[in-house]
Amino acid sequence: MTVGKYVLFILIPLALQTSLFSHLSLFGVIPNLVLITTVCYGLLQGFRSGLYFGLLAGLCLDLAGSGVLGINIIILGLLGFAAGYLERLVFKGYLVIPLCTVLAGTVIAELFSYTILLSFGWRIEFLSFLGATLLPLCLYNLVLTAPVYFGLKKGLDLIRERRLKVGA
Repeated sequence: MTVGKYVLFILIPLALQTSLFSHLSLFGVIPNLVLITTVCYGLLQGFRSGLYFGLLAGLCLDLAGSGVLGINIIILGLLGFAAGYLERLVFKGYLVIPLCTVLAGTVIAELFSYTILLSFGWRIEFLSFLGATLLPLCLYNLVLTAPVYFGLKKGLDLIRERRLKVGA
C-alpha cells in the first residue's frame, strides 16, 4: 500500500479526533481514534503494514498534539505490529477480537504514557488517573471500535476491488 493511502486512513481519524471529538468529551476524555484505527488496521493488514501504519500514525499524532514527542510513535508502532501479528491467529469477522485488542491497546498505551510522564516529573495520582482518564477512555474507545473497524474494513475492500479492476 502506498504512503498516500496510509495518510488517508490516518488523517481522517486525526482530523475527527482533534476537531469534532474534542468537543464531544465523555467524562472529560476524548477518544483516541488514531489508536483505534491503528489497532484495527494491524488486525486487517498484518504485522508489517500494522507497524508502518502505527509509526506514521504516531508521528502524525505527536505532531498534532502538544505532548512529549515520540510517545505516540513508539506506542502506536508497537500496537500496530502486535495487532498485525494477531492477524494470522484470529478470525477477522468477529467483532469481539477488535474490541478486546483495542481495549488492551488503550490500557497499554495509557499506562506507557503515564509511566513516561511520571519519569518527566509530572505528579499524577494513579487512582485519579485510573478513574478520571483510563476507565472513561476505555469505554469511549470501545464504543467507537465497531464503526471504525467496519468502516476501515470496507475502505480496504474498496481499494482491493479497484486494484483488481485496474489490473484486469
